[in-house]
Order: sequence, then structure tokens, then C-alpha cells
Amino acid sequence: MRLRPVFLCLVTTACIAVTAQARGADPDITYQKIMEAPDRVSYRATLTKQRFSADGDTTRYVQIITHQRPDRDRIDIPDAEGRIREVIIRVDHDIYRRTDSGDSLFYSHRRQSNSNVLDMNLEFSSLDLLQTNYDLEIAGADRLLDRPVAVLAFKPRHPGRMTMTAWIDEETGLVMRTEERNEAGVLVEEVFLTEFEQDPQISPDIFDTEEWTGKSVEINQVIACGSISEVQKEAEFKLNAPVYVPPGFILQQRRVMQHHGQPLVHFMYSDGLSRISLFQRIASSESSHRSPRGTPELHGDVRVWERGPYSILRRHYDGKLFTLIGDVAVSESVELLTSLCTINPAVAASSAPEGYSSWIGAGAGLLAVGLWILWRRRM
Repeated sequence: MRLRPVFLCLVTTACIAVTAQARGADPDITYQKIMEAPDRVSYRATLTKQRFSADGDTTRYVQIITHQRPDRDRIDIPDAEGRIREVIIRVDHDIYRRTDSGDSLFYSHRRQSNSNVLDMNLEFSSLDLLQTNYDLEIAGADRLLDRPVAVLAFKPRHPGRMTMTAWIDEETGLVMRTEERNEAGVLVEEVFLTEFEQDPQISPDIFDTEEWTGKSVEINQVIACGSISEVQKEAEFKLNAPVYVPPGFILQQRRVMQHHGQPLVHFMYSDGLSRISLFQRIASSESSHRSPRGTPELHGDVRVWERGPYSILRRHYDGKLFTLIGDVAVSESVELLTSLCTINPAVAASSAPEGYSSWIGAGAGLLAVGLWILWRRRM
């Protein structure tokens, strides 16, 4: 799933350190700087995300982000009146969330596995895949927030993919702005900073999680990841996988989580920049699973909710509920969901890659609360 609840969610974008000297360097050096940026830079920033629908509607989100290198993040999410309605804290692998709903406060906690960063909106899951499926073009220079930035464009080599443009702070390597356009060149999403402070004085109190003691409900804990056999053993049900996967995408991650007390299996596919998340769990009844808001389109037995730059699809099949979240064409997503077949774990375990590639933390919180968080809220 591209924050893209998350964690989210938490969301979400890249940090590419491109100095004047690096502009002519080979891509491997540039990509290495992407990965190193979170460990080198602490910052405080205000981030705005805007999505544009085909009907001309605009959805706007604001987050206040504090990142303390290398493994601490805090995200404060205000409402329209500026009152903080949600707080998310990450300390190493643990993520704590407090949501203000009317007169009540809701606390949750989850632990990530094999990753020390938040899931973000723009991530590089595989450098080989990125170079295989996208052309990286240094498109020029600019200034944002009175800071020199380099402009990079990621142009897909497969039809139907989004084109991403990123404005990268030359000093820190952090992303200051991104724009995402569809195949027709129409702007569908932009993410940008309106405030940025490098190496601020950060009180350790802002990462204190004592407030969660005795109140936190553990959610979406990752209980197994790796091979098909390991995931299926913890899921305790037969898994399905698609025969068709969109061109350029490969299976990057397999894991099973406890979602509201029920095993939820997550397969994540990536082409290096975009991603598709396929979730499956036992379907006890239609009424027991919350659906996304709005009226879905029907494609045979597949229901589709379009959300601008991404779509949510659901299908009941083989006694299970399948949910797909991705930013490829709906036709490709429907084809993926309708090509499901039962996995033979003995065969799959021997032919599948060992382990999985965890998401590289390109930015470690800058642009962190994005589609993944929003998607997880709709699961």
C-alpha cells in the first residue's frame, strides 16, 4: 500500500541528497544518499498533502512532523480549527497512536517487524526495480522555503503508471515537495512543506509514551513474516495468490498480522516506486467487515472504490475476503483479484525468495502520514 493508517499510514515520499556535484554521479551513489538521509538529519516540518479528484474536488491533510535521527518520530495531526486530534509516536520499532474523538481518547500500539521507519507515501523498495521500471531524470534546480533544491522526475517505463516529480533539498537530502501525475499528465496529488527547521532543539518529552501505559490496545501486530510456509502457519488458513501481477511488479513482502483478533495476511508487490497491497482473511459474514465510505462500482464480483491516486477493491472468494489497495489502473487491479488461486506452500516455499525486502526509509517521517495510514483505517 504507496500512507503511501500509514503507520501509516502512517504515509507517504523520498529524501534524495543531490548536490551540484552529485547531479552527474551515477544513480547508485544518489540512491545510497536516499537511504542515508534519515540517519543524518533531524528536523521539524509542517507537511500538507492535497489530492485532486476527477470531479474537481480537493482533499487536504496537514501533519506536523518531528524527526530525531535515526529512529524517533512524532506526528501531530490537527483538525480544521488547528486543534490536535491525533498524535503518532514512533520509537524504534514501536508505534503509538492517540486519537481524540469527541470527549474520548483512544490509545493504540503496534510493533513493526524488520523495519525501523514509518511506512511512507513515496518509498524505494528496491533499487534494482526502480532502475528497471523508471527513468530518473534530473530536471533542473529551484528554491523552496528559501533553500536550494534539485528537481527530479521519475518517469515510468510501463503504461498506466504515475509520474512523480520531487523537489529535493540539496543540503539535507530531504524532500520538500512532490507532485504525482497520471498518464494523461493531470495532477492527482501534491505533497509539500510550508515550514522546515533543520536540527531543532527537541525535548525528549515529546517522544514519551508513559501516557499509553495501561490504556493502549495492541493493534495490527506483525506476528510472522518471510516465507509462504511461515506466514501460512501463523495465519492458520490456506493462502491465495494472484496468477496475474501488473508488469514490473514483484512480490516484495509477506506477513501476517493480528487485526482485531483475527489473522490478516498482507502480500505487498512493488515496481520500485509504486506498490500494491493485497490483504486476505477469513470472511465470516459480509456484515462483519466494514466497507470504505461511498458507493462502489461493480466489476463482476469485485467492488471498487476509487480514491483519486489510488483505489480500494474487495472480493469475496474461496471463503475469504480479499482487499486490494494500489495505484495502478482499475482494470489491472481487477484482473489481479480475479486471477487468485490457492497456494501450495510446499512448492511456494522452495521457489519464493528468502525473506523479504523491507521498505527503505527514504525520509523516515517526512511525508510519513499518507495513503498507508488512510488505507489501514478502511480495512
